[in-house]
Amino acid sequence: MRAAAVEEMALLQIEGRGVVELQREQCGHGVLWLPLRGWSHELINGEEHLAEPGMGLLFRPGDAMRGVTSEEVAGVSILVPGSLLSAQPPFPRLLWRGSPARQVLDAAWQLVQAAAFSSPGATFAAEALEDALQQWCQYTAYELAEERHSLVRRRTLVGEACLWMRDHLAERFSVIELSGVLHVSVRTLQYSFQAELGCTPMAYVKRLRLRQLRLLLQDPELRTRSIAALMEASGLLACGVTAADYRAWCGETPRRTRQAAGRQLSRH
Repeated sequence: MRAAAVEEMALLQIEGRGVVELQREQCGHGVLWLPLRGWSHELINGEEHLAEPGMGLLFRPGDAMRGVTSEEVAGVSILVPGSLLSAQPPFPRLLWRGSPARQVLDAAWQLVQAAAFSSPGATFAAEALEDALQQWCQYTAYELAEERHSLVRRRTLVGEACLWMRDHLAERFSVIELSGVLHVSVRTLQYSFQAELGCTPMAYVKRLRLRQLRLLLQDPELRTRSIAALMEASGLLACGVTAADYRAWCGETPRRTRQAAGRQLSRH
């Protein structure tokens, strides 16, 4: 665990092993949680949120939170002034979709890097994150009232692409084939995913496949099937790289997921 401070913001790097149950109440500041490895399943004021690598999760002053982490977890918590998170109506907690959310995440990681290397630009990076947070709060308040036509079209395209991906996870396809199915150019599809989800279409389908693999590993009816076979059934290559990707996303190895599911089943 490492800590640093830049202006009114404090940064805390967290890394550990073992499932941890979380419970706290936010006081006079807000927190931006940035997962690097593994995930955290949080219940904020009764609402469920799953924060994964590539996302951000915002807590505002007064929030009551309970949660649980994956077996391995790493990330950075940034304490921010509560005044930055006072927008009404309340903004979405999970940051990952849309340009304003991506701007906040980009600014946050620039601050993390600047603080880690004690860069002279750390103060500027902190100010950039404050600006991005303010724009995020203002934007989401406006967006709840009226979405722009271009935003609706982009989100519709991404939504249709995600639905098609889920229906064809076990198949091998390229971004060119995906764009052809959706009748848009590869450039349009790539831009839409970067703006909405902060990743390429193929990076996102990989995340979907890793989620599918976790479900298959936890299925008691598939315990006789090999992990390699379940990887292939999820559309993934049965190799060490896939196992490493799974561990980075889930915070545990595929074998560990299967063992944990078996122990839970035996208790019942």
